[in-house]
Amino acid sequence: MAGLILLFFLVPAPRASAQVGATPFGPVFRGLRPAGADTALFLLAQARRVGVSTFVQTSRALGYLQLGPRQQLRYRVGSDWIYDSRGTPPFVRQDYGADVAHVFMLDAAQHWHIGQQLHYDQSRANATRTGLWLGRLGYQRRLRPGNALDTLSQLHLTALGGLATDHRNGRSDAGLAYGFDAAALYFLNGTAAPPLALRVLGTRAQLGPRTMQRLVAEAAGEQTFLENAPLLVQGRLGFRTNRAEDYLLGSVQRIQSDTVLAQAGATYKVNEYATLRSDNSVLLPTRAFLYRRLSEGADTLQDVGYRQREIDTRQELRFARPKLQASITFNYHERTRAYYLDNSRRLNAPRLAAALAREQVKDITEQTTLWQGNLTWLPTARHALALLGSAQLLRVDAPSKDNQQIRDEAQHLARLTWTGRWAGAFRTTLGVAGEYRQTVFIRAGLSAENYTDHLLHWEPGFTWAPGKWSIRSNYHLWVSYQVRDQATEQARNRASRVLEQTQGITYQLRPRLLLLADYVRRENRVGQLDWTKFRESPLDTSVTHDLNIGARQSWAGPKGSTSLRLGYRLLEQRNYGRAALLPDASAANPAVSLIYLHNITRQQGPEVAVERRATAGFNLTASLWLQWMRTYSTYTVGKGSFIGTSYSAADLERETSRVLPYFELTAEWRVGRR
Repeated sequence: MAGLILLFFLVPAPRASAQVGATPFGPVFRGLRPAGADTALFLLAQARRVGVSTFVQTSRALGYLQLGPRQQLRYRVGSDWIYDSRGTPPFVRQDYGADVAHVFMLDAAQHWHIGQQLHYDQSRANATRTGLWLGRLGYQRRLRPGNALDTLSQLHLTALGGLATDHRNGRSDAGLAYGFDAAALYFLNGTAAPPLALRVLGTRAQLGPRTMQRLVAEAAGEQTFLENAPLLVQGRLGFRTNRAEDYLLGSVQRIQSDTVLAQAGATYKVNEYATLRSDNSVLLPTRAFLYRRLSEGADTLQDVGYRQREIDTRQELRFARPKLQASITFNYHERTRAYYLDNSRRLNAPRLAAALAREQVKDITEQTTLWQGNLTWLPTARHALALLGSAQLLRVDAPSKDNQQIRDEAQHLARLTWTGRWAGAFRTTLGVAGEYRQTVFIRAGLSAENYTDHLLHWEPGFTWAPGKWSIRSNYHLWVSYQVRDQATEQARNRASRVLEQTQGITYQLRPRLLLLADYVRRENRVGQLDWTKFRESPLDTSVTHDLNIGARQSWAGPKGSTSLRLGYRLLEQRNYGRAALLPDASAANPAVSLIYLHNITRQQGPEVAVERRATAGFNLTASLWLQWMRTYSTYTVGKGSFIGTSYSAADLERETSRVLPYFELTAEWRVGRR
C-alpha cells in the first residue's frame, strides 16, 4: 500500500533545461482560482505493458489549495518511467518532476500580488537534474472597467527573480535567474470574437559558464473595421530568440535561435453563398552553433549556422447551397535554407573554402504547389455524392553539384464517394479513388531511383442497425504498381495489394447486457512486376487476423456506474515467402532446395476489462489479456533451388511458447472540492 501511495505522488516532468518561467504553471499568475473550483488533491496512475519485456508507467498528483481569501497554493509532482527487463540496468528511462507555486493578493481589488514558485526536474537516463526558485511581483487590471460585460480584457505585468541550478555531464552549475512578462488581452468586438493580444516575455539564467536566455514578443488580432462589413482582416507579428548552452567535448556549445514571423489573413464574403479566404505568412528562422573552449587543451570546434526563409500562402473559395457545397484551394509553400561558417578555427583561405563547401552541400530550396477541389452534392435527403481532386508538385533544388537530392515529385488524386441511407436503419458507402505519383531525380547519381507509382482504391462498406442488432462492415483494397523509369532497373518493379476488412456485430441481449464481436483482417501481397506484360511473380505475403468476442455487463446506481467485459481475443500473423532448405550432412545431394516458408505467430487468450465511474470522484479502468504466445514455422518443398535466405531443418522445427499477461491500468482519484 505504501508503494501504491508513492506511485500516485509521481508525475511526468518536462526535460527542458532551467529556463526562467518555463515551468508547467506558466510564467504569469492569473490570479486566484474561484473557491468553488478548488481541488485539494487529484491523483492519477497509469501503467501498461507495451511489449514482451517493456512496461510504461505514468503517475501524478496535483491540486489547488485555498489558504484564505487572498492566498492559494498550486502543486504538481510525478514521474514518467519506461522499463525494459532485458536492460542492464533494467530501467530505460526514469524522469521525476515537481512544481509548487504560491500566490498572495496584496489588495482586495486583486491588482497586486506576490508569489514564489519551485521547480525540480530529474532524468536518471541522461544524468541531469535541474532546479529553479522564482519570486514574483505582479500587477493586473481590467482594460475596460466601464464595460460590465467585458471582464476578460486585462493587462498583466510580472517581474521575476530567483536562483537556478543545473547538474549534467558531471558538472554542477548555479546562478541567478530573472526576467519579466507583460501580456494584454483586449476584446474590442465582444468576448465572442477573438481578442487583440500582445505579449512580451524575457528570461535569463546565468549558470556558471553557461547562459540560458530567451525573448518572445507576439501580437495578434482580428478586426472587421466596419460594422456589418463583408471583410474581416486578421494578422500576427512575432519575434522569438533563444540562447541555450551545454557542454560538448571540452567546450560550451551555444545554440542561438532567432525567428521572425509575419502573418496576414482576410475573409471576404462575396455574397450569401460564396466566401473567399486568404492566409499568408513569412517565417525567417536562423540558427547558429557557436563554441567556447573551457580550457586551452580542448579541441576547437567550427562555428556554423544557417539562415532560412519560409513563405506560405493559402487561398480558398467556398460555395455553399442547401444541396451543393464546393471549394477550391490553392496552397504554395517555399522553404530556403543556406548554411554559413564563421572562421573560428582560423583556417587559411583554401581550407576555409573547402569547409564552407562541405556545409553548403546541405543548402536546399523546397517549393510545394497544391491545388485541391471538393464538391459535395445531395441529390436527395438520403444520398450524398462527394468528389475530391488534388494536384501537388514538390520541387527540391540545391546549388551544390554534390547534392544528389534534387528532384521533382508530382502527385495527382481523384476520389469519388457515395453515401446512401435506406429504410430499416441501413446505410451504405462506396468509395473509389485513383492516384498517380511520379518521382524524378535530376542528378545522374540517383537517376536509377526514378519511378512512377499507379494506385487504385476501392472502399465499400455498410452499417445496419435493425432493432437490437448492430452490424457494420468496411473494406479497403488498394493496389499499387511501382514502375522504374530506366530499362536496367525493371527487375525492381513492384506490385502490392493491401486488403483491410473490418467486421463488427453487437446484440443488446438485455438493457444492460451487450454481446459483441469484432474481426479485423489485413493482407499484404508484394510481387515482382513485369510492366510490359502486366504480369507479376509473388515475393512476400503477410496476413493478420484479429478476432475479439465477448460480453459487457453494466450496472448503475446513485454512487456511480460499473461495467465488466469478458471475452476472448485471437491475434495471428502469417508471413509467406520463399527460402532455401540446407541439406543434411549425410545427404547425397549437397544442393539447397526451394521451400515455401510460412512463419506463424499466434497470440490468444481470455480478456477481462473493468471500468468504474464513481460520483465521489474515483474512476478506475483496468484490462487484462492473458495471452498464450506461440511462434513456429511450416514449409513445403518446391522444385529446383533457391538463392537467398537459408534454413536447416532443425531451425525450422524450433518453436517458442510462453504466457504473457498484457495489462493496462488507469486510476483517478479526486479528493476535496471540485
